[in-house]
Amino acid sequence: MKRIITILLSVLFTVSIISCVENSGKYKDLKTRLDSLQREYGIRSDELDEVFAVLNEVEQGLQSIRESENIITVQARSRDGLDVPAESKERIRSDMKAIGEAIEKYKKQIDDLKRDNRIESAQFRKRLEALSAELQQKSDLIESLTRQLNEKDAQLAVKTEQIASLDLVVSNLKEEVETLNRNTDELKEKVASQDRKIYSVYYIVASKEELIAAGVLTKGGLFKSAKVSYQSEQNSFVTIDYRKITSINTNAKRAKVLSVHPADSYSLEKINDEVILSISNPERFWEQTKYLVVQTN
Repeated sequence: MKRIITILLSVLFTVSIISCVENSGKYKDLKTRLDSLQREYGIRSDELDEVFAVLNEVEQGLQSIRESENIITVQARSRDGLDVPAESKERIRSDMKAIGEAIEKYKKQIDDLKRDNRIESAQFRKRLEALSAELQQKSDLIESLTRQLNEKDAQLAVKTEQIASLDLVVSNLKEEVETLNRNTDELKEKVASQDRKIYSVYYIVASKEELIAAGVLTKGGLFKSAKVSYQSEQNSFVTIDYRKITSINTNAKRAKVLSVHPADSYSLEKINDEVILSISNPERFWEQTKYLVVQTN
């Protein structure tokens, strides 16, 4: 088309010169040739300027679209688009909308030129078809990118919902674990308490006077019955775990066991001038009573 413009301008310039310096016959001949060219291309000079203004606008717009397209494609496909900030996605959508609107505008302009029956040049129409095809390609690309963004938004929404669901599950599991830990601690404490209760035994080693003062013996010297306060008795005794202690030092030269225990389950031995109570069979020794009373002299 540039060649066409050049020819038309050259002819017009020549006509202008000839009108001044040549005779009327040659002028008429050149005028006839110009008219012939205009008929061949089916458009006047002023109309040709208008057509090329439209084409220039479309081609410049396409160049801008090509440049924007590369940026948008990279942004929209960045790491599957799943970590693109919301504001970036909105900007991409806004840009794609603007490009889409521009494409529709250019497509309409090209369609208008195609319907212009004054334009008969095959090359010109071929160029229009090429521009129309490229615009359609860009339109398809924008639609594809928009669809991809929508799909990724949907995927992100699903993942967000899944994460929220998993967070709830994890939170519930944490609560269950905490409850189990509390129950376990309570059970351990209960077992420990039961162990202490089962395996705890009590003993007192003292002189007769001290035993009476502690409320363990009557003044007559008899071992107290159950009528005496159990709490007062227990407070006077030393608490031990019979699984862990099998010997008791009386710290006295003489000692005797006043409480009832199987004779074959223990022995009194004198070591370094002190009587030591050695329990050979703890289970039998403590089966009749959990209270051991040793009187020293």
